[in-house]
Amino acid sequence: MFRLNYKITDGDIKAVNKKFMLFYFVLYLAVAVVGLTVGVIAVVLDPSKLMFVLGIILLVLGGILLLCSIMLLIAPKNFVASAIKPSDDDLTVSIDENGIAVQSPSEDVKIPFASVTEVRDKKQYLLVYTGKDVALMIKNAIASGQTLPELNKFLSARRGGLVNPYAATESDGNGGADGENPADDGDNAKD
Repeated sequence: MFRLNYKITDGDIKAVNKKFMLFYFVLYLAVAVVGLTVGVIAVVLDPSKLMFVLGIILLVLGGILLLCSIMLLIAPKNFVASAIKPSDDDLTVSIDENGIAVQSPSEDVKIPFASVTEVRDKKQYLLVYTGKDVALMIKNAIASGQTLPELNKFLSARRGGLVNPYAATESDGNGGADGENPADDGDNAKD
């Protein structure tokens, strides 16, 4: 059982969204600059009509992508919404075989592993997705003595409600978690 004590504030969620926004901004900007550069070269060199037309198309598409990347900076999008309401209240998070339980003075939330769709490791915290863009932030504030990589392994093995025994435990070198060979399904057993 994992026990954690921490706070999730509006600043934490804004910081997560800012990291996602910067990633997409840099990606869009890089592709736009490459497209604009190749488009300008194709228009200036003008080796044939086809290259000239393709250069103009690249200039237009690169310009649109450049505008999209600038719009991300002007009007940032929320890429992740918090599964619980951010506040300055202390949270007590318990994670065991039954799921994730979040307790705060204002609300109690129970998240079963069946609703966990993805677990992302962000080095200092985990994002446990319960929908396309709804996630629970789990900070590195474990009070029960385990580490964040152990918690990540535990959650990743149980996401979707199905326990993956090979991800949940260490393999003993025989191919299985408990010493059994996964290829032996009983059909090849001799009487």
